[in-house]
Amino acid sequence: MTFIRRNSYLTLLFALILSFSFYSVFTHKNQEPQMSLVQIEEGDTLWTLAESFSGNTPHQEWIEAIMEENNLHTPKIVAGQSIKIPSEQLKFAPDETIKLAGDAE
Repeated sequence: MTFIRRNSYLTLLFALILSFSFYSVFTHKNQEPQMSLVQIEEGDTLWTLAESFSGNTPHQEWIEAIMEENNLHTPKIVAGQSIKIPSEQLKFAPDETIKLAGDAE
């Protein structure tokens, strides 16, 4: 008991840290990733979409995740169909407006 009285600031600090830890654990919500719809165009395949959107994720892994998210039983997609992909992966999409020196017109 004398330790607590002599070191009341340590006790208070410990109580604050413990309270903040519990608050952080109980208020943290496991957020689902935001999804965006991508319109499938003529000639698109899951493999070509993986080349555009998968980033550092291996293509086959990305395709399996997209198939699961969209409840696809086969990797076949058709023009006009919309599929959901994580919005954060849209940043990997190529920008068609940028022209590089070696691009032919």
